[in-house]
Amino acid sequence: MQIIIQSIDPFDQYEEMIRELLPASKRNPEEMFQELRTLFESLTHPAAGRLAKAFFDDDALMSAFRSAPAAKVLHHAYLGGLLEHTLQLCNLADRMLPLYPLLNRDLVLLGLLLHDMAKTRELMYDRAFDYTERGLLVGHIVDGVILLREKVYQPGIEMPPEAIMVLEHIILSHHGVPEFGAAKVPSTPEAIFVSNLDDLDAKTEMALVASKRDKPVGADLRGAFTEKHWALNTRVYRPDPLSSGGGS
Repeated sequence: MQIIIQSIDPFDQYEEMIRELLPASKRNPEEMFQELRTLFESLTHPAAGRLAKAFFDDDALMSAFRSAPAAKVLHHAYLGGLLEHTLQLCNLADRMLPLYPLLNRDLVLLGLLLHDMAKTRELMYDRAFDYTERGLLVGHIVDGVILLREKVYQPGIEMPPEAIMVLEHIILSHHGVPEFGAAKVPSTPEAIFVSNLDDLDAKTEMALVASKRDKPVGADLRGAFTEKHWALNTRVYRPDPLSSGGGS
């Protein structure tokens, strides 16, 4: 069978159509956003709360934040992926921080909220996932600090200068090492925590996607191991040996 195309006309898509044509989060973005915003109502330092509110009240930025992928390819590479990744990190931190009472909870949560926020500028996702010119020339790590400064120096925020510096450091260092894009190696307890938690969620998501554990039992996965995953530097073993049929 063949199709002969006689003409093609451009069509202006709408947001709901894009979610049907591109990979998208299975979770409702509005529900995820409200869950995240509610979590940030628990910040205790007044300046931290004001800074979070300044971000959440920026309708244009939050609209992009709800829609953007977290990456072009690697992890959470789907519409709503940036929000889902950020929410997952904040929920993980919220559960883990009681085990580390000397960590500053407000700084950790703000760092997690902001660490990838500039991916709303780095990535475009209207027709396919790709990098913007700004993403290629500036990138989300440096642009994240620029975005923070656009908000934190607004009248009324009154964040202590040392806290601003530490938040900037979290953003600049969250990729861990220079060869992975970090401008600085994480050098505060909060930055080390954020960087490792970010790495944990990203790599776990990559491993789960590669393992295809959401496929039905008996599906042809072409062997128990994936091909070598370059970002994980290993072949991923797919089966869950304790699930029904997992080892078969």
